[in-house]
Amino acid sequence: MTMSNQTLKTPAIDCVGIDFSVGKKTILSSITFSVQPGEIAGLLGPNGAGKSTLLRIIGGIAPPNQGHVNLFGKRAGVSTLADTALLPDRGKLPAWLTCSEWIGYAERIYPDWDRHRADELTESLEIKLDSKIMFLSRGEEARLQLMTCLARKARVVLLDEPFAGVDLVSRRRIVNSVVKELAENNRGFLIATHDVLEMENLFDRVILIGQGQIKGDGLVENLREQGTSVEKYYREAFE
Repeated sequence: MTMSNQTLKTPAIDCVGIDFSVGKKTILSSITFSVQPGEIAGLLGPNGAGKSTLLRIIGGIAPPNQGHVNLFGKRAGVSTLADTALLPDRGKLPAWLTCSEWIGYAERIYPDWDRHRADELTESLEIKLDSKIMFLSRGEEARLQLMTCLARKARVVLLDEPFAGVDLVSRRRIVNSVVKELAENNRGFLIATHDVLEMENLFDRVILIGQGQIKGDGLVENLREQGTSVEKYYREAFE
């Protein structure tokens, strides 16, 4: 797939030849792809494909062994942490705080915190401000974590399996919030998931990853013009 109508833009995310190994085990090999500003891209692949590791590298948390990542033209690393919002898979918030206390804490630690956006998201995602985090359901905590990501003005948003263990109603709220945020901001979204059917209508681009390698990279619009779906594209790559 090509992006000839967008080649003049500086990519929101640009991965070039990423390799990553732990000991003798190769986790990622020659990972190269780009996500443009204003795109919602899906990083799709089975469990163990290397999605979480790749998101940590893009987020500047873990350096690759080879290759590099640029975020809006700037090399990913410590200097880009402030402009990157990462929702980790199975991440945990301080259980002893109430949701309101956590939001107040987040506002102090993130210089790019947008209080107005946080208030809007708190309402749309139905965050229970008086509830202690330890008593939240998996879906409620996932919505609080998502709100923490989207309340920031970070231009790169990385979501790792945001729907793991989340009920259908919560999923729909999360999807609607992501779409709204992207429509209002020229940001880059990369969402790692193996839940293809749930997310198909959300993505502008899909990047398929399996066994640490890129198995496909395409614009959803082009796939549909060719008479195929994201699900079929996924199945052809992995079955």
